[in-house]
Amino acid sequence: MQRILLVDDDVNFRRSLTIQLELEGYTVICRENGEDALSMLKRNVSPEAMPQVVISDVRMTNMGGEEFISMLKCICPRIPVLVISAFDPPESLDFYPYLRKPFKIHEMINAIDGLVAQA
Repeated sequence: MQRILLVDDDVNFRRSLTIQLELEGYTVICRENGEDALSMLKRNVSPEAMPQVVISDVRMTNMGGEEFISMLKCICPRIPVLVISAFDPPESLDFYPYLRKPFKIHEMINAIDGLVAQA
């Protein structure tokens, strides 16, 4: 079972996507913004607790996706990242796979599976 960290400040979107991903067999950990996600990752140092994929929105309160992903890669460089947004991501995130909201769940599953296969 794959563990996913979903970072998005839209509570309704997080709930909806979590339900869909859990129905597909994933374990989903949710955080509202980059600060909360980094704090959780720093506390969970055991390999069993670490997510295998991080899904992050770009535009969030407190700490946006661009800053979060940059800091994430400093502490957990091997965790693959999938960027999601209703807007085009900044050029600094062009290296990461991207899905534009709204997307279909099969697109998300394919992107996750591709990231896990590459890791």
